[in-house]
Amino acid sequence: MKKKYLLLIALITCVGFLNAQKADLNGVWKLTESIQYGDQTRTYVSYLTFKDSGVIEFAGRDVGTWLKNESENTLTIKCDQFQAIDGVNKIETLDEKELKLLNSKDETTILQRIGLPKGKELNNKFTGEWLLEKQEKDGKTDFVGVIMDLNSNGIFYTQGFIFGTWDYNNTTKAIFFDTKKLNGEYSILESNKTSFILDVKSAKTYFSKIDHEKIAKENGASGLIGTWRLSDEENPDAVHILKFNAPDKFVYVEKTEYSTSTSNGMWLFNKSEKTVILLGRLEKLSGLNKVIAITNNQISLENNGTIYSFKKEAQQVVKIEHLTFTQDDFYTKAKDGEESEFKYSDDEQKLPWKDPMKMMMTLVNVKHLVYNYATLIQAVDVFENETLTADVNSNPQEQQLSIDFIFNGYDRYNLPEDAGLPPNEFDAYNKLYPEEDNSFRVVGSEKITTPAGTFNCTVIEAVDGFDRSKKLWMINDKPGIYAKIIDENRAKNYGYYHIYELQEIKE
Repeated sequence: MKKKYLLLIALITCVGFLNAQKADLNGVWKLTESIQYGDQTRTYVSYLTFKDSGVIEFAGRDVGTWLKNESENTLTIKCDQFQAIDGVNKIETLDEKELKLLNSKDETTILQRIGLPKGKELNNKFTGEWLLEKQEKDGKTDFVGVIMDLNSNGIFYTQGFIFGTWDYNNTTKAIFFDTKKLNGEYSILESNKTSFILDVKSAKTYFSKIDHEKIAKENGASGLIGTWRLSDEENPDAVHILKFNAPDKFVYVEKTEYSTSTSNGMWLFNKSEKTVILLGRLEKLSGLNKVIAITNNQISLENNGTIYSFKKEAQQVVKIEHLTFTQDDFYTKAKDGEESEFKYSDDEQKLPWKDPMKMMMTLVNVKHLVYNYATLIQAVDVFENETLTADVNSNPQEQQLSIDFIFNGYDRYNLPEDAGLPPNEFDAYNKLYPEEDNSFRVVGSEKITTPAGTFNCTVIEAVDGFDRSKKLWMINDKPGIYAKIIDENRAKNYGYYHIYELQEIKE
């Protein structure tokens, strides 16, 4: 009887162990790391989301992958950002509260599951989205302006990022936070359906309920929706664009000669107080703005004592035609043991510019080609325009021809520092001259009108590898002159969209 009893205990223990190891990995896990810096030890808390798809998310972005091997009881993680768990880990414990891993260096890492189990959720008057408006202490008021989501799963989110956990204690009338900055119980001084006040370290902290329907209604009637350009007299070479989108999102772009930065966030207009709150990572205009004036064409906002004036950006008339073809479209698919082949070798015969002497004779009296160079600020769909001039030198008697290559976005009259205009002597082997010699195909013909006139054109699509594509309009009876060029790079981090349009042929 005793042996049967022991066997039953062992069986129950084994089943419990297997069930624990098969606990669901999907969810949010708290990783606490202590890292030594000389004589100091710093503690870092990170919240990792293990998704069903096998992706690991941190701070709103994908940072790695995970794969569990049931038979070997291992967890393979590919995540350079967190070296302690990167690689093949032996699962020592996996239950609803804890994930204990042993890595290849025999180092143990413990992750704690946060949030409520499936099927359970918080349901009280503090569940939902709140605007942390301001704090009052010692007679001083500081605007905060942070969106807090006290989620029903027990997780506390700020601006979409996980900051920890929360709970409401009905007995003590307090809210409990477990985050890096807020840790412990905080007494509720006042509360109703739309607001509450917390005592946070002797500071009265004000929260108001986020009502998306009300926000959309007030924003829609504000007169702010649209695209606005900041008048920056101190830095006239910089471009600042603020775009208010319906119902409640904004985009702010700051563009200088060397860089472009984009900020996104949420905006809330208050008609009765004549204010607009911008919530996001902004150097200017972040937080509470007093609306000084709103007209159809101009707005003025005051932020921390500084007044910012914006003018309404005119609606764009330039059509944005994104180039979706790639280099793969120009070559056959490689078969086993064979190389891919270019599919459009015969298109050279379809070009209108075949006679170099005719090109030289056409350009003999042309001195300059003037183009409008338009650069798209993609986040706000606004074009920045600049005039570029290509010098033309044609000497048919000497059989010499040069046309300035301005299709890098500058000409000899506005050269960037440490840059020179590349020589662009006529090259008979370059069938797209004065453009660059790239793989191309002829896609048709089109009559287009520019400020320089109306032209019958042959339309070319060209690629030079990677993510860059071009579309070119060759003027049929004016060899060497393009009516229009679209140059687009679709690279994620350094992409661009440029349009060159012929303005004038100067003789």
